[in-house]
Amino acid sequence: MKLKLILCLLGLFLLLRVNAGSPGGNDRGLEQVLIQMTGNDVPFDILTKGNLGDHRSVRPFIPIHVMLDGSSYSLEVCFEQAIGEVDITISQNGVVVYSSSEDVQASMQKIIQLNSGASGNFLIEIEGKNGAYACGQFEL
Repeated sequence: MKLKLILCLLGLFLLLRVNAGSPGGNDRGLEQVLIQMTGNDVPFDILTKGNLGDHRSVRPFIPIHVMLDGSSYSLEVCFEQAIGEVDITISQNGVVVYSSSEDVQASMQKIIQLNSGASGNFLIEIEGKNGAYACGQFEL
């Protein structure tokens, strides 16, 4: 699990390095940011077998990382583990701008393309069928 996280982050940093040197007319520059996700006390369903080292005295691990690419108006959602069905919602000032359901049966990445030219504060929410919840705020 930690290896997957490290490899996912290493891949993202390598992409950042490759994109940083690419020529182009984008004067906004490189704007990739890891969005800080917070959640409730309900852990996401982990569909894989084995000892995951769960401890009730600490906040449950959120097996989801979200990276914002402000230059391309996209979000990269990285699911580290199989967590089953989740609902993904992105809203701006309470108005839903994106909504989808995903059945995460293995570690995977999902790219969400936002409207080009969108600006302001946004909220991404990911909710599992068991009541697990994670959210993060970002600005374009």
